[in-house]
Amino acid sequence: MTSTRRAFLGQAGAIGITAAMASSAMGAVMLPRSRKPMRILFLGGTGFAGPPTVRRAIANGHEVTLFNRGQTAPDLFPDLEHIQGDRYTDLSGLEKLVADGRKFDAVIDTFTYVPETVTDSMKILLPAMGQYVVISTTSVYAGRETPGMDETAPLAEISDERAAQVTSHREVTPEVYGAMKARVERAAEDLFPGKVCVIRPGLIVGERDTTGRYSYWPVRASEGGTMIGPGSGDDFVQYIDVRDLGDFMIHCIEQRHMGIYNGISPAGERTSRDMVQSAVRVAEKKLDVKTEIEWVDADFLSENGVNAWQHMPAWVPNSVAGYEGQGQLSTAKSIKAGLKTRHIDDTAWSALSYFIERGNELEAERGAEFAAQWRARIRGGLLAEREQEVLKLWAAHKAGGQPGQG
Repeated sequence: MTSTRRAFLGQAGAIGITAAMASSAMGAVMLPRSRKPMRILFLGGTGFAGPPTVRRAIANGHEVTLFNRGQTAPDLFPDLEHIQGDRYTDLSGLEKLVADGRKFDAVIDTFTYVPETVTDSMKILLPAMGQYVVISTTSVYAGRETPGMDETAPLAEISDERAAQVTSHREVTPEVYGAMKARVERAAEDLFPGKVCVIRPGLIVGERDTTGRYSYWPVRASEGGTMIGPGSGDDFVQYIDVRDLGDFMIHCIEQRHMGIYNGISPAGERTSRDMVQSAVRVAEKKLDVKTEIEWVDADFLSENGVNAWQHMPAWVPNSVAGYEGQGQLSTAKSIKAGLKTRHIDDTAWSALSYFIERGNELEAERGAEFAAQWRARIRGGLLAEREQEVLKLWAAHKAGGQPGQG
């Protein structure tokens, strides 16, 4: 039977998908350098998407200045210029840059939750910059019903009255996330017409990802034994390695690309089977563990309280009403502009190796209990105990001995 959107996902699962919403050779993707060094101001730069972007800019010979609060990974990039400030309360550092006559070929902004936060910075920097890069999200789209949707697809909307109530990222709930991002895009273009580049990534994964929205698969595969593969394995998935996103940001600056680009893996390129088998392949090769995949029917998972995206990250069945186009968002425009995505196994290993190495570092620095809590959060997905319960129910269901719910 075809699951309904509400029945299968559950309220929390559906909201999580709305809020959250990269084939080349193994290894780093090398993009062509620009003809001359460029001056880039990064608003942020030390969180998740920032570091690989900054590293690509440096590797390509560009001069990078960082503006942030100095609280997240303050020891990163000690050789770069750091300007301390706050997007809400202290933009004086940006004002001083402009007053001193500093010029930037491009400004990268990843903190794009509400229009005012973006435009407040832009208004100061207008005389000093040639391009503004807004990192948005594919959650701006009103739905996922149509395969092959491109950058012209209808956007999520929110009333002026409701939008006025959202004044900071702390007030951005999953229900308004996409619509507020769409408003940010429009506000930036209105303020700096023709000189804004909007990149819409979907699920960003890899090193330094602490959301558990993808890392569950390589981490679970590394634990060995029998693991659940969700559904038939034929449902489409899309995500992007954070390094590929960073490479594309710098490429768009180097090539002076303006307009809107979907920043995610190619439409219909990867299935849930590809994603899970990649995780198993990498874990077995790198860690010498043995893991088997048991593909469990999507409706059976739903009936037993295992939700798409929430418990089975990065996956939604294309049979769910409203998600017929999931995993099939067009990136034709972005690929033509220069977007490249690395081998799926490279991404799986990046996520897994970060989980292992950072977990070991935290255990040495802060103790076993803290590290265990961190690992549980980064692993995400279905709890190990519950997975084994569901696998037993599934085995009984296939044997015809039980109704298959528990």
